[in-house]
Amino acid sequence: MHACLSGTGPVTVVLAAGAGQTNQTWDPIVQMLRHEARVLTFDRPGLGQSSPGPLPRTPTQIAQELRALLVAMEVHGPLVLVGHSMGGIHVLRYASRYPEQVQAILILDTPPPGFEEARLQLLTPAERKERRRVRVNGRNAAPAVVRHEREGSEAPEEWSFVDLPRALPLTVVVADSQDFGHLGSPEAHRHLWISASRRWLALSDQSTLVIANGSGHMIHRDQADRVVGLIRLLLVRH
Repeated sequence: MHACLSGTGPVTVVLAAGAGQTNQTWDPIVQMLRHEARVLTFDRPGLGQSSPGPLPRTPTQIAQELRALLVAMEVHGPLVLVGHSMGGIHVLRYASRYPEQVQAILILDTPPPGFEEARLQLLTPAERKERRRVRVNGRNAAPAVVRHEREGSEAPEEWSFVDLPRALPLTVVVADSQDFGHLGSPEAHRHLWISASRRWLALSDQSTLVIANGSGHMIHRDQADRVVGLIRLLLVRH
């Protein structure tokens, strides 16, 4: 796996990108944090400069690969894990399997469980049929690595984090201005996204919900200063 480690400090911030994104998506965040923490970015297997990895591409497999990467780079913690979109699932899986060095977690607009099924109820029968067609076409047209990661995340157990320590601080950041497409009411979809995202809060006794007002799905690009501010709050717990 291709990885970049920069900066200095007692804590390492690990930045996990969303589906199809390379480590470069984090460049603005890295530049702002590198003077107060070590910052690790990486390309998951099959993305950017990393060779393809073994199938199936489950969050558990990806967490194991991240663990091997950190060991190889002699990064032993404490860690602040930050994941955007599906990267949030990957860091939650990592923390549930290897919690001993994790100091805190921040997830950015990570899809809440069951959202796709729930959003269908906001649509008319004709819109539901169209939405299913769009999803199938989108999956078929996606790069193989993205398709494999989506398929690998479909098992319900991959969304269960019962082993996550309840005392582990968790910050959940949710955008309120995503583009959910032309089907149905944008306002209803955004309300559902925010309300469903509150379910993540139940994973920790020290959880916080932050609404990124005016941000699209790429919160770390739309509101980099705000994301860095939230990461800094987690760093000072050290």
